[in-house]
Amino acid sequence: MSTKCTIAGGENFHFYKELADEDHVYLELNTTHFEVGYSRVMVPIPIHIWETIRHLGGARLDLVDVEDKDLRAKVEHDVDQRIEEYQQALRESADRARLIRLSGCLLYGTADSPRHEQIRRGTDYFQQERQRQREVRSRIAALQQS
Repeated sequence: MSTKCTIAGGENFHFYKELADEDHVYLELNTTHFEVGYSRVMVPIPIHIWETIRHLGGARLDLVDVEDKDLRAKVEHDVDQRIEEYQQALRESADRARLIRLSGCLLYGTADSPRHEQIRRGTDYFQQERQRQREVRSRIAALQQS
């Protein structure tokens, strides 16, 4: 099963993200000249490909300036919404409820987990993601200054 999520593609290129890798985007070029040396790869990117992809692989930095209380409020809102959606599905369709139970489980746990546990897991996730985004922003700023 492929974990590639296409951002853009064409006859001789594929620009994509790996689902489990928030820190990189990937560019696969076919029939393109490249040079390889010790610890170095140089790939000339055709201008029409560059213009297609340059705005598409931007870093997510939406959490960089979000404070803990706002993160917690977002998580509580999301958890309350998913619990309500799950409860509604239980009343209407067991099959739908099984699907909704698992929706978002990697972030929060299952929708039938205790609310406080879902909030803890969600808060932990978003705090780690915020820290990762802050590190990305810091690396971007360092490159811009050099």
